[in-house]
Amino acid sequence: MKFIELEADAFKAELNQNKNAYLLDVREEYEFEDDNVGGVNIPMGEVLSHVEELKGKVNIYLICKSGKRSRAVAYHLSKELEKCNIYSCIGGIDAYTAV
Repeated sequence: MKFIELEADAFKAELNQNKNAYLLDVREEYEFEDDNVGGVNIPMGEVLSHVEELKGKVNIYLICKSGKRSRAVAYHLSKELEKCNIYSCIGGIDAYTAV
């Protein structure tokens, strides 16, 4: 499946409504520690080494600072996890927290 980019308001709404949602923050650990909206933190450079543990997820919602890293990770995960729905937040955590 291809990944889907969602505006922050739609991303937040879907994340809150979806019982099978798995929020993955792909920022660096220090960024996550400074400010986060929950979920699991796996830095962008380490995500592909965690593909096996992500295979059981149905819906993965990716977030980062501005949306660029989450989009790149979503692209790569969509190739690795064909049965998973993958979403990326446009504008990242900055847009998410502004909604």
